[in-house]
Amino acid sequence: MRIAIVASDYAPSVGGVQTAVRNIAHYSAHAGHSVIILSSLTAREIPSREIIEGIPVFRFAWGRRPLISLPWRAAQTLLGMVRVLREFKPDLVYVHFLTINALYVFLLHYVLGFKLVVSARGNDIQGIPLRSRLQRWMLPRLFRRANAILFCSAYVQRDAAPYLRAVPPHTYVGVVGDGFNPDEFAGQRAYAHPARYLLAMGRLVEKKGFDLLIRAFAQIAGEFPRVELLIAGDGEERARLEKEIRELHLENRVRLLGFADRTKTIALFLGCEFFVLSSRIEPFGIVVLEAMAAGKAVLATRSGGVVDLVQPGVNGLLVEPDIDSLARGMREMLSNVEATRVMSGRAPASIAQWTWQAVTRQFLDVFAKVASGKGQGK
Repeated sequence: MRIAIVASDYAPSVGGVQTAVRNIAHYSAHAGHSVIILSSLTAREIPSREIIEGIPVFRFAWGRRPLISLPWRAAQTLLGMVRVLREFKPDLVYVHFLTINALYVFLLHYVLGFKLVVSARGNDIQGIPLRSRLQRWMLPRLFRRANAILFCSAYVQRDAAPYLRAVPPHTYVGVVGDGFNPDEFAGQRAYAHPARYLLAMGRLVEKKGFDLLIRAFAQIAGEFPRVELLIAGDGEERARLEKEIRELHLENRVRLLGFADRTKTIALFLGCEFFVLSSRIEPFGIVVLEAMAAGKAVLATRSGGVVDLVQPGVNGLLVEPDIDSLARGMREMLSNVEATRVMSGRAPASIAQWTWQAVTRQFLDVFAKVASGKGQGK
């Protein structure tokens, strides 16, 4: 197959979308398919076209700002994408994470009529539509034109229900999650820290629930004086969390590490007692997969897609997304060291179906159905 992937962002930027697209492209190419990536041009010093790890990447200035140049840039982007797609002649176009990139594909579909697979990954359903009329307008129309519609979890698919009402019954709608690379963890060293620590990780934003976690840790800190809480990541909530830590007198027990590169991230996973996910809402939970890949049990809130990953008593525990429940969960796992160690040992095998190679095969199965005409025709 000839697959054109349209990503909301890509390398050199780093994040969940970029990691997913890189792996889908890599394993698709490894399986013998031709792949190109169309993504956003985020800075002048980044080339508009290059080859990264053998995959051609084309970048377009499709961002909304500055508004004064948007009409000109939009026209350039549409013409540029038309040229690339006509030259490549894809069997299908796959859109990963549905923002402004999906809007351009939606418009181009009227002109080029390609087979179309779209995939919502969380915030494009659960966050952006709450503040964007354009997103609310686009989603149902995009879904009506797609041959297949994918979601990262059944939880996100449920929340997308209002936008799926007019989708034809023969359109394929299903779930394909995210993944992890087990090879990343082989032979790596654990993070060197002077005390035992619990680990949490993610953007410092309200939905990640780090405020709940810090207050929950305050409840148990006196019971486990030699255990610290490390939180890796950065974001808009940092100042508020720092204030909360000071107010709880936890400056020497809770540490905000800021951004962690990939090497440090893996080391942090390998060195922790167990991983804690405290999210109020979590579309899928890649960090949960990565913690388990590092051989760590996970304490997670029942916050969405993670309920498909965490098997209570097997590879971790599930609790409600509130302070008392998180405190009880941490207390149970810290008090029962041997049971936690056993769950950690089971963790890698429990997620074998979510390696990026296995997940990409799921994507390719859907792509093959669409390319062969078994999806919705336009």
